[in-house]
Amino acid sequence: MKKILISGGAGFLGTYSIEKYLKEGYDITVIDNFSTAVVKNNDPILDNVKLIEDDILNVKWTDLEKYDLILHLASPVGPAGILKHSGKMAKYILEDIYWAIEGAQYNNCPLIFVSTSEIYGYREKAVLLKEEGDKLLVGDFKVRNEYSIAKLLAEIVLSNTAKVSDLQYQIIRPFNISGARQLPDAGFVLPTFVTQSLDESDITVFNGGKQIRAFTHVTDIVNGIYLTSQSDFNEIWNVGEPANQCTILEMAEIVKEKTQTKSDITFVDPKTIHGPLYEEAWDKIPDPGKIDKRLGWVAKYDVDYIINDVINYYSV
Repeated sequence: MKKILISGGAGFLGTYSIEKYLKEGYDITVIDNFSTAVVKNNDPILDNVKLIEDDILNVKWTDLEKYDLILHLASPVGPAGILKHSGKMAKYILEDIYWAIEGAQYNNCPLIFVSTSEIYGYREKAVLLKEEGDKLLVGDFKVRNEYSIAKLLAEIVLSNTAKVSDLQYQIIRPFNISGARQLPDAGFVLPTFVTQSLDESDITVFNGGKQIRAFTHVTDIVNGIYLTSQSDFNEIWNVGEPANQCTILEMAEIVKEKTQTKSDITFVDPKTIHGPLYEEAWDKIPDPGKIDKRLGWVAKYDVDYIINDVINYYSV
């Protein structure tokens, strides 16, 4: 039985990764400090894994088993969640990637790093973003840029380490992951709209709601991650469904209609809710042609399914 270590396994993406790799017959170890977890440490999802409840930097590879694969998910998350790490985000992300690289070299196994679609930076209009396209160009020192640049630098560290060693890696750039279990706390838009609707409070849309997102169900993202773990390494992969693109306002209107809520859609300045450091993300539409053509990845779930999934989760 192959063994995988998942950092951040109690998080949103992590819990779905656990379910996928258990289904594929892996023995799983999870390391998580539960700072951004979507489950508690006694949740049934964690029943069939070996759980180490700690910060990953406190864990020494020499104290662990040997692994066949490392999936590195541990990271600050969410447009609002990253704000509390302002000034330290690059430190956290880079320390964590060096820890993960050390583990891959110690175990002589591949490392999968989940980066972010935000490394593509600002575009005046929405375009399909390819893996080999322009990367981040920064005009000012925003907190959100600290996150994006740190993730991009982690990608560069991985690539350059592989050039001077036998490190094998995959870099995943996911686009607007959503689905059941995602929490609104860190500023994720769909669970925020759904919980506001079910509470019959105002549905708060930021900056007019014209921002474009291509929402991708978390199961589709995890299936993409799994496919890359079974393929040739040292590649970068966009994982996202361009057909699922919609504006934030359209998303709010669909949620309002589906929940039959009495909530009003209101337009607000996000800084009045999340503080002066908050910045809205740019329009992002993925080009998944590479993972489609080479690995046969196809998204199974459309926007309608994704919204229903989140509504059903919070309606229980």
